[in-house]
Amino acid sequence: MTAELLDADSASGSLESDPLLPRNGQVAPSITPLPKLQLAAIYAIKLTLPVSHTQMMPYLNELVAKLAASEGAETGYYSGLGSAGGVSHLLTIYLWARVSDRVGRIPVIVIGTIGIAVFTVLFGLSQSFATVLLTRFLVGVFSATTGAIHSVVGELTDSTNQSIAFPFYDIVAAVGYVIGPLIGGTFANPAERWPSQFDTPFWNKYPYLLPCLVTVAGTLAALLLAIFILEEVPLIKQPENVPTFEEPGTIGDITDEDIPYDPLSIKQLLSIPAVLAVCFASGALGFAGACFNNGFVLLAYTPISQNGLELSVSQIGQALSAMGAVSIVLKSCMPVLLRRFGTPAVFSFCMQIWPITFASMSILSVLAKQATTAEGRAFEWLGIGTVLFLSRLGCLAFSIIMILTKDHTPGTTSLGTANGLAEFFQSSAGALGPTIISSLFAFSVSKNILGGYLWVVVTVLFSFVGVWLAKRIKKYRDD
Repeated sequence: MTAELLDADSASGSLESDPLLPRNGQVAPSITPLPKLQLAAIYAIKLTLPVSHTQMMPYLNELVAKLAASEGAETGYYSGLGSAGGVSHLLTIYLWARVSDRVGRIPVIVIGTIGIAVFTVLFGLSQSFATVLLTRFLVGVFSATTGAIHSVVGELTDSTNQSIAFPFYDIVAAVGYVIGPLIGGTFANPAERWPSQFDTPFWNKYPYLLPCLVTVAGTLAALLLAIFILEEVPLIKQPENVPTFEEPGTIGDITDEDIPYDPLSIKQLLSIPAVLAVCFASGALGFAGACFNNGFVLLAYTPISQNGLELSVSQIGQALSAMGAVSIVLKSCMPVLLRRFGTPAVFSFCMQIWPITFASMSILSVLAKQATTAEGRAFEWLGIGTVLFLSRLGCLAFSIIMILTKDHTPGTTSLGTANGLAEFFQSSAGALGPTIISSLFAFSVSKNILGGYLWVVVTVLFSFVGVWLAKRIKKYRDD
């Protein structure tokens, strides 16, 4: 059964050179054991990224409302704060990835993790919109080491075991999306929640510091694992698709691994049609995900009179954590889905979910207005749960992007750069997402355009672009 689950990519037309099932009389290669301790260390580092980002989501609009003296729909204009981390991520991700191809993954990962810890604490101590913006920007800078983190997973696995390692890697991210909102929703405003312990001038002055400190405690634990357990993988490797030449008296005795291979440049990588297609699709996915994550929080915070749900900070945190829990269950099914339907088909299906998801968000506003009874509130939460479930189906595509990037990259020496490019496209679109959705939401509601639902129409139309791109990738792979 395990071998069947691991063969997801070979069934889907993956470009990996060694299929797990025998074909044309060939003997199937044995499954390479996963380096569990190394993967555990890099998974722990990966966990810190979504936790540091999402722990602020339950209280972000409340924080911005206090700092910018805004309320309700107008808060949307200021909630573009979420874009600060995305913009800095965008500006530095390729640099980090390129550096990791030159000096190694571990130095980049360690520096990034330290930076996240430092500026997360400073975020909790911020007392002005400018300092909040700056610290979020700097957290984004040090979170941009994702290209190096992705590459470590790719270098620790091969074609026989990557179909299990990458989905688990993404499950770890889903766990982070459960833990982060729980931390933010639970530990924000401790003076109000636990007055006997925290009703002091300090905690009243810094109501959002405690969730930041809890987050940093986990970050420092992951940092220790990276320093003492994680081992560097040699960067000089022969790419699978470059032939070797055996001429008598020359290099016939030299193995593939002995041949140095320099990382490809951006131009060289993007000249590969498959790599370019994956990058554009990654951008479309990043935009959809960012629009939903920020749009849902805005919708949840906004008063019912302005087409919102008017949920409390703790309720928003619980909803986001439930969303992450659903994601864990769905991502655990990824090996089966990939084997049964194939990588391009699953990716295309995930992208087709996004227009439905955004369209369904308008129904939540209607349900909230009718939630005046226990039955009405039950229907409202059923609607919220359905929308969150759909969004997590769409987000399964993030795992597939990582697999597609690894499959189409010619050699591990360029894997960091390729992951950096895919993340660059994803971050570029993701950085635009919060600003666009926040401004559209505020504009739609304040001007009552299309009944306050202009933002829904625009996001649905944008998500159809992602559907088209996914179909292009499927056509490319089929050809």
